Amino acid sequence: MTDKQAVIRLVKLITKYKLTISLIMGGLIVSTILNFAIPLVSRKIMDDGFIAGNKNLIIFFALASFLIFTMITVLDLFTEKLRIGLSAKIQYKLNEEAFNHLLHIKIGYYDKQNYAETFSSLNMDISAITSIADEGMFFVVTQIFSIIGGIIGLFILDYRMTAIVLVIIPIKYIVMKFFAKKRKEKMDQFIEANKDYAGWFGDTIGGVREVRLLGIICQKQGEFSVKQKKVIGKLKGLNMLSQWNMGIDSIMMQAMILVIYIVGANLVFDLGLTIGTVFAFITYSAYVTGPISAILNIKYLLSGIIPSTKRYYDFLSEPEESGADGKELPVWDEVIFDKVTFSYDEKIPAVEDINLCILKGHKIAFVGKNGCGKSTLIELLLRLRKPQVGNIRVGDINIEEISLIKYRELFSVVSQDVYLFNDTIRNNIRLYKDIDDETINKACEDSGLVDFIKEVSLDYNVGANGAMLSGGQKQKVALARAIVLDRPIFILDEATSNADVSSELQINSLLRTRLKEKTVIVISHRESVLKEMDQIILIDTGKIVWNSGYEELIESDLYKQIQREL
Repeated sequence: MTDKQAVIRLVKLITKYKLTISLIMGGLIVSTILNFAIPLVSRKIMDDGFIAGNKNLIIFFALASFLIFTMITVLDLFTEKLRIGLSAKIQYKLNEEAFNHLLHIKIGYYDKQNYAETFSSLNMDISAITSIADEGMFFVVTQIFSIIGGIIGLFILDYRMTAIVLVIIPIKYIVMKFFAKKRKEKMDQFIEANKDYAGWFGDTIGGVREVRLLGIICQKQGEFSVKQKKVIGKLKGLNMLSQWNMGIDSIMMQAMILVIYIVGANLVFDLGLTIGTVFAFITYSAYVTGPISAILNIKYLLSGIIPSTKRYYDFLSEPEESGADGKELPVWDEVIFDKVTFSYDEKIPAVEDINLCILKGHKIAFVGKNGCGKSTLIELLLRLRKPQVGNIRVGDINIEEISLIKYRELFSVVSQDVYLFNDTIRNNIRLYKDIDDETINKACEDSGLVDFIKEVSLDYNVGANGAMLSGGQKQKVALARAIVLDRPIFILDEATSNADVSSELQINSLLRTRLKEKTVIVISHRESVLKEMDQIILIDTGKIVWNSGYEELIESDLYKQIQREL
């Protein structure tokens, strides 16, 4: 995305709130017009009041000045309330967009990014983009009227001193352009440093157990120091650049006022100007140079927003899962893998030329060494990934043509790496559905969780990702959840990996009872589980090398070799 495209995106974002922006702009314009009157009132107080000795006129114009300031304050409160509301709406919309996209983005995105890095980047980018509704941005737009009015006021007061103000404009333009370029460079560097740190942080905290057990805490602290100092260094550079920008701008303003005082003093002493006119001139000159600084500074402000805008919308352009508007589920008797090939890196296939028929109601097991392609086949079946060659069909329909939501209603899944939400056991099992406790308790009994439930109750909070449970308990909760869903196809991906002997027997009993009429796909090497299967698929280096029943399989030399290597 180019800088121009990023600006267009920003314009489209804020023009969705035309009415609110119009009200804010209207309030700011009226406030600006009222501000024009203040220098003229001050001149009257100085020249016709204090110098002329007119007490009543001083009181009258002092009250007028108070009334004007009160009106300006009320308008500013009104516009600020609208602006804060607008900023909140934009922030909510961006967060909602990002969250919905994360829910639907292709699963391959998460192969490249960790959660901490994604969250940190989005948080920083959304904060930067939301600043488009900051007070300074609206100030810049409305100050065009201030410039016009200020220049008119300057010419009315004295055309000779107006030249002093006009000379400074091109100088300020050159300075602001320089700082805007520098800020963009430093902002890009800061974003990259922060992204690198967030990725490292997520990776380190995700492996904190290994960091402790392997004794590399000191090394990780050293890495933290290097990466954090780099981020802070870039941030310090950004902040110092802002201070230099403001400092030089202030010096130029004071230099202009110095010249106005000197020239104005000569004109006053020569009776060419009144004292009140000189002070009014200084105020009007601020009305011109202040907005000019702000307008020229818009590029400086945008240089901090545009990099985040580009990264945010590049993230939104990441492809999402397709099939939201597909066909209804067909009546089916089989699931067919037809010459399916898939590769993660487009070089070495994870699975290759897979031909497989899974009959409705059958029990089928995938067996093989780690990394042979078993879980990849499950992900392809669940449409978490898409075959690069071949297709998968339910009945006669390619699964890619079926509505994704409807299609996934075929499956109850118990994954090897069970994920539980930071909530109660009850809510982790029913997942927002209106399911009574009797049904939940029956599922807990079938999954072998019932004794634990008697100890802690269904209201027991499992912690972040089930941190308060053992591995076996987590899998039992996931199994109870799958049972409650009661869908046509059960997928048990190493569901017995954390099971003790009694739990393994419980699962085997479940295969013969509750799941007897279901289609069940299992990834397991437990012989007690394999005995319950109608069909066993042996996979090696992404290819099916054996497809038979249990009795034939255990007599094969290939299976015996794999069992020895496991």
